[in-house]
Amino acid sequence: MIKILKHRKKMNKKGIFFTILAIALLSLFVVSYSVYSFAQNREGIGKRIKTMNSYVSSLEEDIPRKLYITGYRIIFLFNQRIIDSGSYIADVNTSFSEAFFNGTIDDIDYRNDNLRYLDEATFPDIVEKINNVADSLNLNVTFINPKASISQEDPWHVKVTLESNLIIKDRGNLALWNKTSVLSAYIPITNFEDPLYTKNTNATVVNKFNQTIYPVPISADNIVNHATNSYYINHTDAPSFLQRFEGDLTADPNGIESLINPYELAQQGISVKDRCIIDYLYFSQSGCGVQQTYSGWIKIDQGHMGIYGAAA
Repeated sequence: MIKILKHRKKMNKKGIFFTILAIALLSLFVVSYSVYSFAQNREGIGKRIKTMNSYVSSLEEDIPRKLYITGYRIIFLFNQRIIDSGSYIADVNTSFSEAFFNGTIDDIDYRNDNLRYLDEATFPDIVEKINNVADSLNLNVTFINPKASISQEDPWHVKVTLESNLIIKDRGNLALWNKTSVLSAYIPITNFEDPLYTKNTNATVVNKFNQTIYPVPISADNIVNHATNSYYINHTDAPSFLQRFEGDLTADPNGIESLINPYELAQQGISVKDRCIIDYLYFSQSGCGVQQTYSGWIKIDQGHMGIYGAAA
């Protein structure tokens, strides 16, 4: 009987040992599997983050290109709007925002029928195109509280800016990219038409914003060619490119000015005024006094005598 009990005790000890061993092996397997799964999941998240970072970088390069295209069309449309209405743009920034987001100016739709200036170029169109690409990567792109503006930081370029809270989310909820985004495009004003000429000549005389090819101050040797071509120079007493669309003739650090060619006006049947030919002064209500004349028709006021007709 004693031997049987001892034998049972040995069997119980062996059973407990194997049970503990089995539990230990199972635990080791579970832990190993968990570590492997965690590592795999972490690797997947890492790859997803890398993909999203790459997409964000490409997006921040692509959006300014889209802003350039849309901004260029809206600026062109501003001049066309002046031709059609016979009036300046009341508020350039307000009209720019309206055109950018809605495709309209003064509630006139420029996306449909014959007025297709902004067809597939508005902000909703931009977002749709962005999400078409994002969809292939299983991402969602959202712009929260977007704001668009147009401004100038130098005389010869317009700055178009889109500011928003940009959210890029992985549809598998593995990663989220969220930041305040401020992206800009710079559009040269060269070859746009001057709205001062458009408005004051009923669009019969067109003058484009071509920067002078001559050194400033303009020498007496170059002033005739400069004036004949109505080239532009930077002058801080003059209105900027954007101010001209509003008919605002006040001074600006980014101001630009040209010299009116009176022969072009006369050819279009426009009465020529006996005043200085600085464009914004010539087209103003008050005009300007003449202090110096070159070649019989280039008339300059006192405030510009140091800029035009300098000694060669």
